[in-house]
Amino acid sequence: MDTLSKLEIEEVLSSRLPNCTISCSINPDSSLSVDVIGPESHQFTIINIDRLQYHGDAGINRLVREILEEMVISRQSSNL
Repeated sequence: MDTLSKLEIEEVLSSRLPNCTISCSINPDSSLSVDVIGPESHQFTIINIDRLQYHGDAGINRLVREILEEMVISRQSSNL
């Protein structure tokens, strides 16, 4: 994923999270920040993602899984 542009990352994440709106930024240190607006307008922000840790299709799948896990954890803690 370290070779993908901001737009390419947004497109691939959007295709794997079709019910979400994705916005990304690549920071000066090459880390990634992702804003996700999910169903029912829940917003999640993940910062300081090390793009070097997510290689190829398997890396994208892992990042999507981690985003979904964060969304679930956030929803559960907000319902307490």
